[in-house]
Amino acid sequence: MSDSQITKKALAYSMKKLMEEHPMKKISISDIVEGCNMNRQSFYYHFKDKYDLVNWIFNTELIASIKDFSMENFQLLEKTCEYFYENKGFYKNAFEVTGQNSFSEYFTDTIHNILKVQLSEIFKNKKDVYFYATFYADAIRVSISRWLMEGAEIPPDVFVKLLKNAIEGFATYLIED
Repeated sequence: MSDSQITKKALAYSMKKLMEEHPMKKISISDIVEGCNMNRQSFYYHFKDKYDLVNWIFNTELIASIKDFSMENFQLLEKTCEYFYENKGFYKNAFEVTGQNSFSEYFTDTIHNILKVQLSEIFKNKKDVYFYATFYADAIRVSISRWLMEGAEIPPDVFVKLLKNAIEGFATYLIED
C-alpha cells in the first residue's frame, strides 16, 4: 500500500471514530488530524474538506466493493443497506448534514448515475429515464437516511424487501404506461 493510501486510511479511521461520538458539524480538520497525529497540511494534501473525506470513505469502502453487483434482484441496494447498517453511527451522522458538498448530495448523485444506466435498459421511453433516475435516487436516499436516523430498527434484509416491493410496484405501473 502506498504512503498516500496509508495517510488517507489513517485520516478516514480518525474521522469515523470521531463521527461515532460527535456530530459531523462539530468536527474540525484539527480534530481529524489530531486523532491520527498528522498536521493540517497532510489533510489538505489529500482532501479538500471533511465532506470530501466522508465521500472518499464511502467510495473506498462500498462503491469499490459493489462494482460487480447488479441492480437485478436489488443486489446493489441490499449490499448498500447492509454496509450502512454495519456503519450506522457514521452514516446517520453523515446524512444529517445536507446541502452543497454533503454526503447526502454525493450519495444521491452516485445512485442517480447508477440508476440512469440501469433504467435505460428497462424503460421503453428513453427520454424519461433522467426523470425516473432522479425520482428513484431521491426516494432511495430519503428512505435510507430516515431508516438510519430512526436507529435502523428494521434489519437491512427486511428494509430492502420493503423498498423492493415499493419500487417494483411503482415501476410496474410506469412500464405499463
